[in-house]
Amino acid sequence: MNTEGVTLSAEDELKEEITALRTELELLRQQREADREDILREIALDRQRIARLEHPDDQDPTPTELAHLQRIEKHLRDSSRHAASFAEIRGILGVSPGRVSQLVRKLDPQKFEIKRSSADHKARILVLKRRLSF
Repeated sequence: MNTEGVTLSAEDELKEEITALRTELELLRQQREADREDILREIALDRQRIARLEHPDDQDPTPTELAHLQRIEKHLRDSSRHAASFAEIRGILGVSPGRVSQLVRKLDPQKFEIKRSSADHKARILVLKRRLSF
């Protein structure tokens, strides 16, 4: 009986150890899955940050930009030719040439178009498109 008692005791110990190892393995699997989800979330956030850095113009306009865009549109509507050169817009807004280009990119391409000046092929002109009435 001693040998059976020892065998059962060793068998019980092995079963307990297996149960403990299975529990530990399950906890490790859960932790791995949580870590994986955290890593994927961080990757997604990094991709968003990179996209904002690579394409800053794709963001929604700020309140200042909206005010500038409204001033541009109002000026074009009030103008008899419904057009203004980029230099003229720069003078109205008091911003740099690069900033004018950034603002113009945020305008609706269905309402506005950019043309080249016939007098100076380097000069660009922003034109308010006419609405077609049916």
